[in-house]
Amino acid sequence: MSLESSYNAGPGILVLNWTAVAITILVMALRVIAKLRIRHFAVDDTIMLCASALALVASIMITLAIENGYGRHYRTLSHASQVLALKYYTGFQCLSIVATGAGRAAFTIYLLNILRQKRAVEIILWVIFGLQIVINCVSVITVLAQCQNVNSIWDTTVISTCWDPNVDRIYAYVQCSINTGTDLFLALFPTYTFWSLNLKKRIKITLIILMSLGLIAMIASIMRIVYLTTISERGDQTAVTVRLTRWALTECYLVIVTASLPCIRSLIIDSVRKSVRNFPSVSRSRPGRSHQYTISGPIASRQGYGNWTGVQASQTPGRESAEFILDGNTELHQLENGRITKQVDVMIFSNYSTNMGGRSHPPL
Repeated sequence: MSLESSYNAGPGILVLNWTAVAITILVMALRVIAKLRIRHFAVDDTIMLCASALALVASIMITLAIENGYGRHYRTLSHASQVLALKYYTGFQCLSIVATGAGRAAFTIYLLNILRQKRAVEIILWVIFGLQIVINCVSVITVLAQCQNVNSIWDTTVISTCWDPNVDRIYAYVQCSINTGTDLFLALFPTYTFWSLNLKKRIKITLIILMSLGLIAMIASIMRIVYLTTISERGDQTAVTVRLTRWALTECYLVIVTASLPCIRSLIIDSVRKSVRNFPSVSRSRPGRSHQYTISGPIASRQGYGNWTGVQASQTPGRESAEFILDGNTELHQLENGRITKQVDVMIFSNYSTNMGGRSHPPL
C-alpha cells in the first residue's frame, strides 16, 4: 500500500471536531442557565445560540465530508466520493465562517451592554459589529460565486468560467486579518477598561482574564492565515486543506467558548445573592459592635464605575454612622420587594475612622 493511499487525516479531525462540540454545548448550557437565573437573557445570548447552532451544522458537514473521503488524497477517491467530499466541505466552509463571525458579533453586543461610558466606545463597537456581519457574509459569497456554475466548485468534470483562484485567497487574507484585529481589540480594550476601575485587585484580575480569553481565538485566526494558500489548490483539496480545516474548527469553537465564559461567572458566585440581602458585620476592633447594611437607590455620581448602588450602615445607638459603596459587576441588578433579583459582585469600602487611642478603625 502506497503512502498516498494510506494517508487519512479524517479521524483526527473528527476527534477535534466532536470534542469541541461537546465542550461548546456544555458552556452554552451553563451560559443559558446563568442568564436565566439572573433574568438577563439578552440579544447577545440569542446571537451566540445561533452561532453555536451554525457551528454544530458545520461540524455535521465536515463529518459527512470525512465519511466520503475528505482527509484523504483526491486521486484515491471515486468520482462520487470526490464530489460529495468537496460539496460537504464547501458547506462546512460557509457555515463555519458565518458561525465564527456571529460569535464575535455576539461578544461585541455583550460588551456594548457593559462598556457604554463614552459615545466613541459605543461607535467603535458598533463598527466592529457591522464589520463582522459584512466581512464574513461577503466571504461566503466569494466561495459560492467564484464560478458561474456553482456545481463546478465540487465537481471537476463540470466546465465553467471561474475567477482566478487568487481572488478568493486574497479576500480570505483580508477577512482573516480583520478577524484577528477584532479579537485583539475585543480582548485588550476591556482589559484596559477594567484595570482603570476602582475594584479589588482579585476581582479586577479575574475580569481581565475572562475578557482577554479572545487572545486564544486570535492565535487560531493567525494560524488560519498561515494555511490560507491551500484554498487556491484545485488538484488535491481533500488533503491539502486539512490543516486549514483544523484551525478553522478551532477558531470557530474558541470564539464561541471564550466569549461565553464571562457570562457563566455568575454561577460560581451564586452564594453572593443571599449574602447581599443582609450584611450583619461585627467590628474587628470592639466586641459587640455591629453594622446593619440596607440597600438604597442608584448613585448617579458613580456611573463611571459601572452599576453602582449606595449602602448605608446604621450602627448601635451612640456610635458613629458610616457610608459605604456597593459595587455591582457588569450584570445589571434590580430591586424588587426588597430583594435583589439579579446577581452582583460586592465590594465594600469604608470612608470613616474611629478614634481608639490614636488608632484608626480598619476598613471592612
